[in-house]
Amino acid sequence: MVKTPTELHDEQPGYYGRPMIKPQEWTDLIPTYFFTGGLAGTAATLAFTQRLAKNETLARAMLFAAAGGTAVSGFCLIADLKRPERFMNMLRVFKPTSPMSVGVYIFSAFGGSVTLAAASEFTGLLRPIGRLFEAVAALLGPPMSVYTAVLISDTVVPAWHYGRRSLPLLFACSSAMSAAGVGMLCVPAAFGGAARRLALVGGVGALFALERLHAELGPRQDLAYKTGQAKKLSETARALTIAGSVAALFAKRSDVAAKISGACLVTAALCERFGIFRAGCISAKDPSFTIDAQRSRANA
Repeated sequence: MVKTPTELHDEQPGYYGRPMIKPQEWTDLIPTYFFTGGLAGTAATLAFTQRLAKNETLARAMLFAAAGGTAVSGFCLIADLKRPERFMNMLRVFKPTSPMSVGVYIFSAFGGSVTLAAASEFTGLLRPIGRLFEAVAALLGPPMSVYTAVLISDTVVPAWHYGRRSLPLLFACSSAMSAAGVGMLCVPAAFGGAARRLALVGGVGALFALERLHAELGPRQDLAYKTGQAKKLSETARALTIAGSVAALFAKRSDVAAKISGACLVTAALCERFGIFRAGCISAKDPSFTIDAQRSRANA
């Protein structure tokens, strides 16, 4: 019988009841940063593909969504650092072996490119240069949407580290869901075919990635995702993902179905990011997760 984290904590209290690893000092700005950054990355790639497909309505909406998501993501990251100069200090050194260092450069290059592309689109100035920056943002979109998963997987937090093979796939799929959801919300159904197809792929992929994550973590580490707020958020995300994916099947000709699907998928992606963040906080504060992971490695 698998014991609850509370029962494990009573048996294995750690060092005088204190956490064995230092819990994160991050605020809710960080999961918001994860969500908006992932949305922006996939939206930029979708915008460029639709530009090539001559679907200007969806391309324009996705480009502005990418720029807006990047702005919110940047604000959340810098605000959580408390001192803005800390972000600039991270740009002083490039360390290929550090996910945080690589991520800062991905974010900076992507943010600059998509912002300039959106400014050119909005003002109508320097369109050739704007299209060039749009292409750069599209290329950087995939790493932008998943680098935060690599970043948290590289920590010692058990709920994140021991799901390191599945978290990037889950982040990629939930980023696709959120970007596709925004597309269906912002454009008429007649112009949102690509967003609808991406929503279906992202929704089904997210459900598969979530099951893969639970299997990879195992019954003990998976308890972090089945406790407290993490459980509520994860269950809500799953339900909304299913509802949004089903609604997307009827969104080809129905604006109402498209809007319902889009709202469900965007909310599902947001809940998923917060659920993963809460699970990490739970496993970091409870010594039983760290002790169990150490014993499993020792037995192996």
